[in-house]
Amino acid sequence: MEIGQVIKKIRTNKNITQQSLANAIGMTRPYIARIESGKNSISSDKLTEILDFCNVSYNEFFYIKNDYKITSKMNDYNYILKLYYGKNIEEISKIKNEVNEKYEENGDIFLRHLYILCHCMENDLDVNKINKEYIKEMADYLLSIDDWCYYELVVLNNFLFLFPPATAFLMSKSLLKYADKYKELNSDTKILSFLLFNLLELSIKHNEFQSSEMLLNATKTYTTKKTEFFELTLSLFYEGMINIVDDSIIEGMEKCNKSLNIFESLGNEYFYTKYKQDLDILLKKKLVTNKKDSV
Repeated sequence: MEIGQVIKKIRTNKNITQQSLANAIGMTRPYIARIESGKNSISSDKLTEILDFCNVSYNEFFYIKNDYKITSKMNDYNYILKLYYGKNIEEISKIKNEVNEKYEENGDIFLRHLYILCHCMENDLDVNKINKEYIKEMADYLLSIDDWCYYELVVLNNFLFLFPPATAFLMSKSLLKYADKYKELNSDTKILSFLLFNLLELSIKHNEFQSSEMLLNATKTYTTKKTEFFELTLSLFYEGMINIVDDSIIEGMEKCNKSLNIFESLGNEYFYTKYKQDLDILLKKKLVTNKKDSV
């Protein structure tokens, strides 16, 4: 739908007349009519005033504009991921070539990133097979953006485990900056918590314990709702892991085991097995470290 059509749809759904809308934002009724018919354009300031008067958020506005679907670009990312998990590499290769042609035509950076993602998936996300220049290009892009938006979260999510750990931890600063700035925006909490937990896992795996505590504090800040049961359980698990790192082993084990018991009781075998293995690896590593310190 065009912008004017969306405005008309929202206005009529809210039982607001053109005249009352015009009065509210300091315009004439004929001008509102011309906007809705597509004969006049509208400034971002006036669009903001209209949405505010109609009690509609920008997220809702663009969702309606896209015929009640997630934006096509995010759908493209999701479609590529679906193909990869379905092992349809032939279709991914075909899309990669089409995407590259479109990128050469219009220079849309999204298409370039999608092309690189297709390349990575063609090579089964194996860092030894992927063109290293492509990974550097993606890292350079993310590190060059001072203020991340939702798109940068999606990019980091898609490429996180392909970056060197040091680069990923450097990017965590931009992630936390985004989280702090957009903490009142609830629409991005799922991908945000997903990234924080993945970075937490990386930090413990690579002994970046200062980053671990910083990331855990951020995770606990943004997963406070009782309805975020999975996130709260995982936060407790990682809190226990960091307790173990800090030599509060008994306390840490209690928290980790409580989390594992929850996953087991819910019948979530995948998460129970995964995090049980992570705990066992950390305990073995801690045992080796303590033996060296005692010598």
